[in-house]
This record gives sequence, structure tokens and C-alpha cells, in this order.
Amino acid sequence: MPKFEKIAVVGIGLIGASLAAALKKSESKLELTGVDSCAETISKAEKMGIIDQGFTEIAANLEDQDLIFIAVPVAAIPAVMREIKAGGSSQQLLVDAGSTKKEVMLEAEEILKDSPKIFIGGHPMAGSHKSGIDWHDPELFKGAPFILTPWLDQSQQEEEEKILKDSSLFDLLETFSKSRIDSAEDLDQDEAELKNLVQKKELLQQLKELIGKIGARVHIISAAEHDHCTAYLSHLPHLLSSALVNLSQQQDFKGEFFELSGSGYRDMTRIAGSSAELWQDIILSNRENLAELIGNYIEELQELQHDLEANEQDKIYNFLAKAAEIKTGAENKSDTEK
Repeated sequence: MPKFEKIAVVGIGLIGASLAAALKKSESKLELTGVDSCAETISKAEKMGIIDQGFTEIAANLEDQDLIFIAVPVAAIPAVMREIKAGGSSQQLLVDAGSTKKEVMLEAEEILKDSPKIFIGGHPMAGSHKSGIDWHDPELFKGAPFILTPWLDQSQQEEEEKILKDSSLFDLLETFSKSRIDSAEDLDQDEAELKNLVQKKELLQQLKELIGKIGARVHIISAAEHDHCTAYLSHLPHLLSSALVNLSQQQDFKGEFFELSGSGYRDMTRIAGSSAELWQDIILSNRENLAELIGNYIEELQELQHDLEANEQDKIYNFLAKAAEIKTGAENKSDTEK
């Protein structure tokens, strides 16, 4: 299977524009196409050299693309997949950049079930509370994790690996690798499934190499594991940041209150300034993990509240020391791995 030569990015905002610019910088021979509903954004991306050509609608404009990145809000991803599917029947790899994965992958499974297109979930763990093409940065992904989710959960991963390792299918694997079979019409169900898995495995490897070229660190996990992890690493922190800002406003502080804030308050509340519409989609699409996590967080705070009321100095110290030790250890490990 040839490597990606024609790549499209749907959604030329902060992430989409940064991704296009990073890809262009890493490999100038790549042909980059952009799609965004805003004509001004497309014009600006073309003038900046971020993309080679752009369109304000998908239609049939992406039919010849090898790889399509979908960099739109989580709630809009299914509609984009439907438009891509309607725009042509060619085999293509679709990769999203959404902050949650399980619901998106379930939608992709349903939308693309009778299509030769292959979907792999993606999430670059990079960004800013700023938005739009004007804030794009081709260096945004340097050193940042870029998560890929080829599977919904652990059971699907194990099932796919079992199929690929089944000795009775080795001959078929050899056949698929040496011949061009563009349609599943002449294959039985098992053969078609195997062909799809072989292609997905090859595309996943190519995708890893491509993402590596923009400086990101690729991590491959299931969608379920991704959503569980990002509830801790991204989504709960955003809710806590917003809660602190809202709590501050409930108090009868004078106008100079925010001028008194130091780096702690500023760092803690920076992400609260992000798009409410964007984050509503993210939070709701990971609501089950977050609801459970918030309950655990409340229990932690209630225990801390009890220790404060009882003046439990040793417990307060241990609470702070444990967190400091964990944080320092995690940072040291990260520095060692770089």
C-alpha cells in the first residue's frame, strides 16, 4: 500500500491549521487540501502556505485524498464522516482529532460499516485556550503525546489480534499483500474482515510514522482507555478551573481582586477561558467517566475538609507531601524518557 501523498484537513482552526502547517513543514512534497466552512479562513490558509488548495464544502472535493484528518468539534465529527462517505467510494483513512474517542468510534463504526473507508481515532494532546487559524503553530505537536485509538476496547483489540495471528489465515494474508483487491464483493465475510484488518494494520503503521515526523510522541490505546485517562488528565481539570472562576465570582470581592492574583490562580484558571461550546461537547461525550470521577474527587475533598476542621496537622502534611512526591516522580520520569 503506497504511503500518504495527498492529505486533507477538515476544519482549519487552531488544531487543523497547526496540523496542516506541521505536515507541510515536515514534508514539502505532500499535497495538502483544506476544508472549512469559512471562505476567509481557506483564503488565509492558502496565502500562508498552510494548504495547497481549499474548499468550503466537502462534496466530492476529497475523493482522491489518501488520508483525511477531521479537526472539528466532537459533536460535528459524525456529520463530517457522512459527508466524506457521500463524497466518494474510494478507500481512504479517516482520523479525527477529537478529545473523546468512544462515542466517536461507535459513530464511525455505524456510519462507515458498508464503506471501504477505514477509521482510526486520534487525539493530539496539545492546544491552547486560544482558537482559530491566527493562533496556529507548526511546532504545536513537538514533544506532545498524539494518541491513536484503533480499537473501542480491550476485547476488540484481543479479537483483532487473534484473527491476525490465526495460522489458518496466513495464506490469505500473503494473497492480500501481493495483489490488489479493491472490493470485498468477491470475498466471503471472514476474508473481507481479514482484508480490512490487514489494511488497518498497515495504515496504522504509516500513520505512526507520519505523526512522528511532526515531532509528536505516538501512544496507541483503546478508545475506552483513552476516555478514562483524559477524564483525569484533561476534562476534570477543565471543570475544576471553571468551578474556581465561578466560585470566585460568587464572592463579594472588590474590583481589584483579580489584580491581586498570582501565578497559582492564573495557572489554575487559564483554561477556563476556552470555548464553552467546544468544551460542552467534550464534557458531555465523556459524561460517564466524569460523573464517577467527580464523585471520587468530592470524597477526597470531604476528607480534606474534615482534616482541616479537626486541625489534623499530620494528615494535612501527608496529603500535600504525597502529592508533591507523586508529581515530582512523574516529572523526573518524563524528563528521563525525553
